[in-house]
Amino acid sequence: MISKEGDGAGVAWRLIKEGHSVDLYIKRPEYSHALKGIVNRVDTFRPHAAEADLVVCDLVGFSQYAPLFKRLGKPVLGCSEIADMLELDRRKCVEVFKKADIIMPVTHYFDSPKSAATLNWAHEQGYVIKPCDNLHVSKTSCCESKEAYKWALSTLPADQELIVQEIVKGVEISTEGWFNGSDWITPFNHTFEEKRLAVGGVGPMTGCMGNVVYPLKEPNKLVRETVMKLEPMLRKISYKGPVDINCIVSEKQAYALEITPRFGYDAIEALMHGTKGSFGSFLFDVATGVAKTMPLFSFDYLIAVRVTCPPYPDQRQDVSTRGSPVLGLDSPGGSVFPCDVMKNGVGYVLAGSDGVVAKVAANGRDIREARRRVYERIADLEILNMQYRTDIGNRVDADLAKLKAWGWL
Repeated sequence: MISKEGDGAGVAWRLIKEGHSVDLYIKRPEYSHALKGIVNRVDTFRPHAAEADLVVCDLVGFSQYAPLFKRLGKPVLGCSEIADMLELDRRKCVEVFKKADIIMPVTHYFDSPKSAATLNWAHEQGYVIKPCDNLHVSKTSCCESKEAYKWALSTLPADQELIVQEIVKGVEISTEGWFNGSDWITPFNHTFEEKRLAVGGVGPMTGCMGNVVYPLKEPNKLVRETVMKLEPMLRKISYKGPVDINCIVSEKQAYALEITPRFGYDAIEALMHGTKGSFGSFLFDVATGVAKTMPLFSFDYLIAVRVTCPPYPDQRQDVSTRGSPVLGLDSPGGSVFPCDVMKNGVGYVLAGSDGVVAKVAANGRDIREARRRVYERIADLEILNMQYRTDIGNRVDADLAKLKAWGWL
């Protein structure tokens, strides 16, 4: 597994628990202690990739190594030039949406914050600023006033490319499918994600604070109007892996916001909790193009909650917490996927990288049961200054009711 900041730690943990041998390379030195003593941490990936059965890149941005893996003859997930382009180059993503006849909010492209400042403020609901090149999510700004818009632009580098989209109102939901290079792997799923730090959707933007994954027995209208329209492109490039489109859905229209052609965090942890058998074997089958179905144990609601500690969501490393005990990871109940954790002797302690301690996942026949189970499991954890949202999943029933009444689901 090749990583920039250890995003795929939960996947590595699951594969280790299944008995697979996993070598984990994390590029940034700030993450040198993450999963130490739990998974085999390596200082370079090339010799280990040469011996591996499967190479997994846990995030976009590694496509420059695709020729190497091809020469080695290795099945690979998450190493695609097109995938990098779709997520990192927002302008190209807009072009892909247009070509696939996928509807977007009105979108403006600018080559710098200075040029974006010339935007005619004509949309009364405001605008969303989205920088290119996978800049930290804290730089994505939802601006409902000219003053907020001007200030948000001032925080960006002078040469930063960006898009600006009109804010649209509705239900935020994403739609994901997995592709095997020639066809879809069933089932599709929807995800309801909460990105802001605090209860009620307030506070700074984070990558994710938790989500609910809703597997589908059959593709619905929202699936057909979004990810399924990417099928010709995905088949043309022989794409293998997950692809997700995040949308704002109103009664009349689904507005696509962005494509995520990689594992979604923390949806992948929820999905792993919901799968039976070997998830590692499933990933291998996806990479080799033979997977037809994802081995879910049921069509329950799947929930994942991100458990953190300071300095999160601040990006600055704080090693002062390193060595603090993390208790309860091995308690029975819902799945726990450790991230910024290492093993110290026989116990688990904080690794002191970014404060994303773990993702906790559970399932339920309805959202109430899933929520009860995941928060009961979190209650078993003992972590210094532990923080997490207590309202993950609260909006799901109401949002599902709207989407069903509107005919999308």
